[in-house]
Amino acid sequence: MRVLFRLVLTLPLILFWAAASSAAEPLMDRIKGLEPIIGAHPPNIRSPEDLEAVKKRYEGLKAELDSLLTANPKDQDLRFMRGHLQSMGHNFDYPGAWQGATDDLKAILDSNPGHIRALLELGRLWVNSDPALAPNAEKLFRAAQCYQGSEPLEEAQSGLFFAFYYQGKMRDALRQSEYLRRTWPENGQYRRFNETARAVLSRAGDSNSFTPSEVAMATCKE
Repeated sequence: MRVLFRLVLTLPLILFWAAASSAAEPLMDRIKGLEPIIGAHPPNIRSPEDLEAVKKRYEGLKAELDSLLTANPKDQDLRFMRGHLQSMGHNFDYPGAWQGATDDLKAILDSNPGHIRALLELGRLWVNSDPALAPNAEKLFRAAQCYQGSEPLEEAQSGLFFAFYYQGKMRDALRQSEYLRRTWPENGQYRRFNETARAVLSRAGDSNSFTPSEVAMATCKE
């Protein structure tokens, strides 16, 4: 499943490959080592050789996590790591990665509904893979903010922009982009989100101005 038009910005390109991690390096660090390469779509894979190297690293980590989870099936940290890894696997279309990530992250949330990292990870996976899942992703991002409390959770708030956008809730998307832009002005991508939502509304002939009282953090239920 792929959304043809993506607003998600890729991570900065890395022009070199890091040396292979040793087995002694912490598992999560080795997983994070793949984030600059497959942490966003499209992945930073430039050649068939790059693809083979990524697949080898991915499959090695997946096999290690599979073994550890067989021995420790209730370990939520291990399950989250595997869910995160497979979510990245979906970015380079690795077979079964999307379903594997969904199954792992849902399993965590079934036993621990307040697992914020799992809520965010599953929300990102769903909102960036199929517009039909955007309403479900919206619920996940709202839940993450709810469990966070009154302090704004940037990942949840930015995720809600995409959830609104892919549902066609353009006024909500614009309002959310205004909130993001004002709350985190140092992040230039939020200005681009705002410009995109305004352009869509302008083409539709809709008003795109808000009073300050309308621009507020999206909460658990609205």
